[in-house]
Amino acid sequence: MRTRLILLFLSMLTGVLIHAQDLSVIGNPGGTASAISLSKLSSYFKGEIKTWDNGSKVVLALMKSNTAPGVSTCGKVFQMSCDAVTKFWLGKAMESNTAAPVFFNSVGELQAFVKSKPGAIGIIDLSPPVAGVRVIQIDGKNSF
Repeated sequence: MRTRLILLFLSMLTGVLIHAQDLSVIGNPGGTASAISLSKLSSYFKGEIKTWDNGSKVVLALMKSNTAPGVSTCGKVFQMSCDAVTKFWLGKAMESNTAAPVFFNSVGELQAFVKSKPGAIGIIDLSPPVAGVRVIQIDGKNSF
């Protein structure tokens, strides 16, 4: 019993540490905003807002949930577990014409995608952004 409690505590601590990882938001300079609020970011990634202010389509890019940035994104942006986010997007895809995010294994792949797609926005760890993408400020900061 004591071993189970210790393991439970350690798994909870690990979850807190992963959840605490700082993230950055990057966007393709063609159509994306240069600054938004965290609540608006969440609305984009939940498919509630489907176009940018200029009318161009929002294209979502996320790290897979088996990566540290993916786990942090589930908590910070969706306020859900990664399993709940997966179920959320499966349901969303079935009920409407909302395009699901494109998921990536590496930050480099995600950055290349965002660079190549006008209107694309992605969430990464604090890796330096590649040329051709912009860092989108969240509540006035380069990370959240």
